[in-house]
Amino acid sequence: MTYTTRAALQWDMVRVAEAAWDAVLPEPYAGFFVRIGDHVSRIAGTLAATERTAIHSVHIQAAWTLVRRAVQDTSCLIGMDRRTVDGLIQELDDGLGGIPAPGEDAPPILPNAPEAGHWVPTGRGTYEDRPQADSSAVRKLKRWYQDRCQMCGTVLVLPAPRHRSSEAAHIRAREDGGPDVVENLLCLCPNCHTRFDAGALVLTDDLMILDMVTGALGKKITLHRWHFIDTEYVRHHRHRWTTNDPTQLASAPSMPAEH
Repeated sequence: MTYTTRAALQWDMVRVAEAAWDAVLPEPYAGFFVRIGDHVSRIAGTLAATERTAIHSVHIQAAWTLVRRAVQDTSCLIGMDRRTVDGLIQELDDGLGGIPAPGEDAPPILPNAPEAGHWVPTGRGTYEDRPQADSSAVRKLKRWYQDRCQMCGTVLVLPAPRHRSSEAAHIRAREDGGPDVVENLLCLCPNCHTRFDAGALVLTDDLMILDMVTGALGKKITLHRWHFIDTEYVRHHRHRWTTNDPTQLASAPSMPAEH
């Protein structure tokens, strides 16, 4: 399935709005609207598939009309102040309508995970290219962080229609039996991913970043409120690169999680 240029820009605008709503809406309600980008994409894709065409702007607009109605109905059902939601909807309506209409070309839309994979240590003093996992846990993780690195905060920006890229790093390595679950994953940029996989960066039990090259103890990683990281995976990674005592470096001065 491919997107026209305008459709890709509109869908990306919906995804950006989804992240903004998560930050703006009151805590009890934000979770109801975390997947509006997925809903728009799937409905638009279904409409395009029935016509055997690429996803065009008209498909995005039609999908958003259905999702907008669902958002409005949900806000009524949960007793939320409609003025807040209506204001956010109006902003998105204006933005979608304001995107200019270039020629309806249809470049391929690429998966969010880099196809080329990433370099990881082999244990023999060399590195090899490994494919990036593409599980539901990986997609959920990247959606939570909107491709922003949990360690350095970098967002790798790319041309349309892909726009952004990030990598899912296994805390306990896959070759050591680490599972594809969000409790064992970090959303990282390629630089931090490479350093983490090679042991240049490790985490304390309270998720502070320790630079093993300089010995500097940095800040706590950014954490989404739904992202629970299993301490046992953190200790396994640290044990692999630092010490035979997995409890060493178990704690550091507490710092609040960033949201």
